[in-house]
Amino acid sequence: MNKTKLISEEIEREALISLHKHCPLETAQDLGLYMLEVGDAVAAASTKDPSVVINRTLGLGTLFEITQETLSNITKFYRDLDINKFFLHVYPNEMADNVPEMLEKEGLQKSRGWMKFKRDNSPPLEVLTELTITEASTAEQALHFGRIVANAFGMTENSAPMLAGLADDPGWHIFLSYSGDTPAGAGAMYVHGGSAWMEWGATDPNFRRMGSQAAIMSARIQKAIELGCKRMFTETGEAVEGDPQHSYKNILKAGFTESVLRGNYTLKK
Repeated sequence: MNKTKLISEEIEREALISLHKHCPLETAQDLGLYMLEVGDAVAAASTKDPSVVINRTLGLGTLFEITQETLSNITKFYRDLDINKFFLHVYPNEMADNVPEMLEKEGLQKSRGWMKFKRDNSPPLEVLTELTITEASTAEQALHFGRIVANAFGMTENSAPMLAGLADDPGWHIFLSYSGDTPAGAGAMYVHGGSAWMEWGATDPNFRRMGSQAAIMSARIQKAIELGCKRMFTETGEAVEGDPQHSYKNILKAGFTESVLRGNYTLKK
């Protein structure tokens, strides 16, 4: 695996671990959060929130060869928790010839992939919007972030405090847009090892087409530059026919370029 892909996978892995680590204990219990490290992979799960942004395994095949034993341990982890919907991230062009057969043996089938993007530290475009963009500095603002993101990603309301908990990790920087005093949009950035990972971009449906996401992305890029980040990464669903690809287009407009398409595998129905 080339260095850029390895770095982007490492920072996303650390961001996912942070999500669990900084989740308030009561919320973690309410959500039934679990995490398992298997070789180079991290498997995350929630028995009470079915969203695949929580129930997913990443890092597989980045440092070690994928084995049947590793795949069996991962699928057993989810089956033992009675979780039938999860994403197993795999880079198709990094797979050995026998990996598709191993995935098939575990009852896994290919689903829509996620495109990863990369960016250098060139200045962001200026974005004009009537919304106010701010970096979260209070518990109330962190919860505003959590509620917007949970709703946008189809997560349960109980997941909002988990997302708000990211504010307790100094590696995370949380941004919000406001229309007056009303939260309109959200986005977060995780900094690790001189790189920045842009995640959790979301907009309240009542404030779409007001430039929220573009402005928040611009603010995150500027913050990354100020913090000395040389590389920036993000991702969204792969381009498919019939999907308007709003997030995909916004990412490209922000100066990111396509890096690699990561495959998603899920259990057969």
